Amino acid sequence: MAKRRIWPNNVLDFCAFLFVVTAAIVIFFYEIFVVIPYVHVDKTWLYYLHYICGTFVVSNILGNLFGIMVTDTTSGSAILPSVLKPNWRFCPGCEANSPPRSFHCNVCKTCVLKRDHHCIFSGCCIGYKNQRFFIGFLFYMMIGCLYATVLNMFFVWDMLGGFTPFSIFAHVLPFIFWITGYLELGATFATLFSMLCITGFGFVASLLAFHLQLLLRNQTTFEKNHGITEYNLGWKENLIQTLGERWYIVWGFPLLRSPLPGDGIIFMNEEELKLSSTKNR
Repeated sequence: MAKRRIWPNNVLDFCAFLFVVTAAIVIFFYEIFVVIPYVHVDKTWLYYLHYICGTFVVSNILGNLFGIMVTDTTSGSAILPSVLKPNWRFCPGCEANSPPRSFHCNVCKTCVLKRDHHCIFSGCCIGYKNQRFFIGFLFYMMIGCLYATVLNMFFVWDMLGGFTPFSIFAHVLPFIFWITGYLELGATFATLFSMLCITGFGFVASLLAFHLQLLLRNQTTFEKNHGITEYNLGWKENLIQTLGERWYIVWGFPLLRSPLPGDGIIFMNEEELKLSSTKNR
């Protein structure tokens, strides 16, 4: 196995990681110190509630992102058999036998347990041990983008003079309107932040919808593309397989513990679950 690393090891991954972290932090401070004071001038309890909610959301975004990165998705110290077992493969890159549902990543340069895909935003693969954090990251990114979009509507449309055909085009093409002198620099940046949040919401929501389907079916992207459904154990057991025994509270914060039921090497399939249910009757 390759030496364990945490930070992205190529330029594309590092730029994507830097963009997500910078965007989350900058938009958070922009909403907190520019938008919210403008929307809630009187500083009622709603004003302070926005501070709390915003801090909670951005903490979950960054916490889940770093949870993805620091979690070892390889077999680690597990002793892999020297004899090739059924459904196992020999990995030339790792020079070791690779268990079912595991694949080699050419970017990470190692085999990843229950590999789903390589995530450029974290610079590492999403697999058995860190898929929980990836789902949480997408979930709070979607909430954060939607939250900021709603807040920005009160701010941006007022700055652009209301919801008119002019303001709609100015919102979509802020740089063109700035260059032609129809928008001031402050309004241009406000519309850019607004468009970034709207675009981010659409992108992340579609990603989350796709991965929630995989979550509820206990599939990886490879298994979905190849019609493999043998690990589908029912929606509740599928959630436990990916999110852990305390699947119902992992949405609250990335530091909450939720032990996974297996080791990422041996997985129960649909036939074994039926056989186990029959014996217990």
